[in-house]
Amino acid sequence: MTDGTAGPSADSISDDRSQEIGTHRDQSSRKQFALTLDLENDWYIDEPGYDHLTFEYIEDFIRLIDGLSVPLSVFVVGKTLEKHPDAVDRLAADLDTEFHLHSYRHEPSPNTFREELKLGKEAFRNHFGTDPVGYREPYGAIDPGQFRVLVDEGFAFDSSVFPSYRPGVYNNLNAPLEPYRPAEAPRLLEIPLGVFRGVRIPLSQNYLKLFGKPLVNLLSVAPLSDTVVYNVHLQDLYRTESHGKLSGLKEQLIARNLEQSTEILESSVDRIRSRGYEPTTVSEINSRHQPLTEEI
Repeated sequence: MTDGTAGPSADSISDDRSQEIGTHRDQSSRKQFALTLDLENDWYIDEPGYDHLTFEYIEDFIRLIDGLSVPLSVFVVGKTLEKHPDAVDRLAADLDTEFHLHSYRHEPSPNTFREELKLGKEAFRNHFGTDPVGYREPYGAIDPGQFRVLVDEGFAFDSSVFPSYRPGVYNNLNAPLEPYRPAEAPRLLEIPLGVFRGVRIPLSQNYLKLFGKPLVNLLSVAPLSDTVVYNVHLQDLYRTESHGKLSGLKEQLIARNLEQSTEILESSVDRIRSRGYEPTTVSEINSRHQPLTEEI
């Protein structure tokens, strides 16, 4: 029996479905900007007394990010989470933040990739009560075969790939600039870090600080991806005694424009936003790129 009310026609269902798919694609193609923080031991130093000196500047960092009025996606090292839970909690309490995993340790490890993931997940779970869904590999040096391990360990997305070139670390000059699903693990979304199109200079605080005003000015006119992931570290912003542990040339490069680094971050974010980029999180980017069930 029917109630006498005509149901939707097949054509109207099809039209509605097309509109839904179109809306999904429109959302995934909007210009999006995510500010991310790699929260780790300073310059990957594991020496007591020098490993987390930048945490003395947590209050300054909170004021800086709060003034930018953008959400912050934090990739935290498991050992850092275990050693400095109070600093993590301050970021969570005072800023619009979300947290993901940045391995268990940042320095070289004798463990396998999967073992580091498991240790990191345990530290994350012990603190937050949930498993992480997003991941970033230290140095961005992730191997394509490791994408499958991330899926096996329950991760929904990764944001490790710099589509650029760093001698001895990675050569990703052929990597896509927009979020994509790796052939090795199509269930995983890779959200690559931002670069300047063409020259593929990473759009991250350490590079913008190194090159200074000329590169910052390019942000107003240079071609960028529709999805921009801008990364920062506390050691990119604040000088501590840990800088003295660096080698001579590296210390000189890292020190370049360090006193103006917070202003460089503020100016860079302003320039990106002025071009119509919507501030968001990496989780939201992942959500916008999730295919509808019928499209999988």
